[in-house]
Amino acid sequence: MHLAAAPGHRDQELNAARLEKSNMSDHPLGEKIPIPSKYDPGILYAIPRWAARSLLDIDKKLRMYGLDHWHAYELSWLNGRGKPQVAIGEFYFSSDSENIVESKSLKFYLYSFNRERFDSVEKLAAIISNDLSAVSKSEVKVSLKLLADMHAAPEQSRMGKSIDTLDISIERAQPDPALLQTEDAAVFDERLFSDLFKSLCPVTKQPDWASFEIQYTGTKINEASLLAYLCSFREHQGYHEECAQRIYRDIMDVCRPNELNIALNFLRRGGLDINVYRSSEPIGAEVVKARLLRQ
Repeated sequence: MHLAAAPGHRDQELNAARLEKSNMSDHPLGEKIPIPSKYDPGILYAIPRWAARSLLDIDKKLRMYGLDHWHAYELSWLNGRGKPQVAIGEFYFSSDSENIVESKSLKFYLYSFNRERFDSVEKLAAIISNDLSAVSKSEVKVSLKLLADMHAAPEQSRMGKSIDTLDISIERAQPDPALLQTEDAAVFDERLFSDLFKSLCPVTKQPDWASFEIQYTGTKINEASLLAYLCSFREHQGYHEECAQRIYRDIMDVCRPNELNIALNFLRRGGLDINVYRSSEPIGAEVVKARLLRQ
């Protein structure tokens, strides 16, 4: 037998349900939103907590404490010289905050930093904290961790040398093989990697992030030129496979290695990840790499 809800409680449930339905009519998740080209805190969309709590009758029945912990894996900006920076962000919301932040609006808000320049990680963290605190109407703690400062086991297990700490200036945002240069030296089985790769989905124009790895034998590739070349994909619209094949082709044409293996390990999207491997020699499943912390 089902018991009918008390009239007052039933009215409370209906009012909360009506509010949630009205909110969904202009909910960012159900709308097509253009990718922001500049910093825009107005993208953030607040959803009142009280509707859900009212529906569950939480405030009257029990005292509740807690926090909401968010991870942001697609966070990137430019330093003062235009060089891309990437980090993993963590956001801590109090469960007592008046509002929560709608997830799609937060994602697009973080995208709005892609072309902005900041002299320090701390300045960016302070801006994000202020914006999220204003929307949620509660203090939000923000932690931004540069990949170079993280020392998880997957990062330590990588073979080769990171080129991401090289001090370079970025002038181009479309792939340019002319950026690649070689040196008057020969190397055997050299391994390099970078976590600064970004391209754009040709359909949605949303960012596609990837870690890049190269293993090659032949004339040494200038590392700064390789990093500048990889960063030049930042506004390129191409599928994952196309980007990897373009990189492979350009390195082969310009640098002419005797042997070449490259990998692009893209970040998750919708629970799926795509990893593209290209080689100058036949390869199989043995080349598949373990997912890294950021991926």
